[in-house]
Amino acid sequence: MKDMHQVPQNPRATLKGWDRGAANVCADQPAQRRTAVLLRRFGPIAIAFSLGMMAAVVFLRSLATPAPVHLNRYHHFTQLMRDPRIEVEKHTYVSDFDDSAQQVTLLRPANGRIERVFVFFHGMDGDAGDAYILGNLVTSAGALVIAPGGRGPAWLSDAFIADAPQVIRKYRPQDSPYYLAGVSMGGTQALTLAGLLSEDLQSSLAGVLALIPGADLPSIVRRTSSTRVRDTLRQSVRGNVALLNGRSPINLVTKYKPDLPFVVLRDAGDTILPAADLSLFLEKLRGTGHPVVVFEAPGDHDFRYAQLDYGALCSALGNSEPSVRAVPLLAP
Repeated sequence: MKDMHQVPQNPRATLKGWDRGAANVCADQPAQRRTAVLLRRFGPIAIAFSLGMMAAVVFLRSLATPAPVHLNRYHHFTQLMRDPRIEVEKHTYVSDFDDSAQQVTLLRPANGRIERVFVFFHGMDGDAGDAYILGNLVTSAGALVIAPGGRGPAWLSDAFIADAPQVIRKYRPQDSPYYLAGVSMGGTQALTLAGLLSEDLQSSLAGVLALIPGADLPSIVRRTSSTRVRDTLRQSVRGNVALLNGRSPINLVTKYKPDLPFVVLRDAGDTILPAADLSLFLEKLRGTGHPVVVFEAPGDHDFRYAQLDYGALCSALGNSEPSVRAVPLLAP
């Protein structure tokens, strides 16, 4: 007599099509064998459905979260490597903060004639190599670029605040005037340091060049469209978000050296480092008499310029008219 509980050698021969359905399959099989039949019957469909749902979630998240800032860095690196007018140096120093080894990249005119000194801070997921984007600042303005790196998304951490003046003192030509500069997180750091540096370093500070910066750190934590920005900003102060108030550019305007000039390049639709906060900061700057020039572009925290004219940005330092300008580009 045929065993009614035996699983057929070819279940498809017994369970043809969808007409029998899951209910009939379950009724005909004991628990363990029933599970095996269901997995063979409906497993591929369930897996395909799950994969489809996962893909849909990833796609929707990609629409909701802007892509991280992109510096077109490899383009600048290859340009710089082919330019005999620029020398690149890599250095290591020991941080006074925690005795860790930290990296610094220097870009300098090959002819040895340094006319301006820029201390440049990288973006959140960048490093000292972000300075490669400043190649034409070296050639057009005779700039020495000092670019510290190695702390990752440090924002305004205690370590960063301690490292920055150490780097300035160690690598700039002795007592020479210098400029603070940076992109994204680094632009925010430049705006903050201008109000936190010691009196002697502030006295020789000649200006600030901030590219797509943030201005109000607690507001960024609340309003940024980027989860990674929010998380790393909190981590930079070990979760003590109250510290961010005293390290926010918008709260340091009265600490700036009188008449210190600023140049800011901004994206009008920035949701990662909210544009509205930056607008309030710029109003406060102008209200306290600082020369301010803003170069404005559409977009949302985008920095893919291949031909940005850094010489023109540099030349705007100290001017205030026109106060808002189009982003200057070099001829292709």
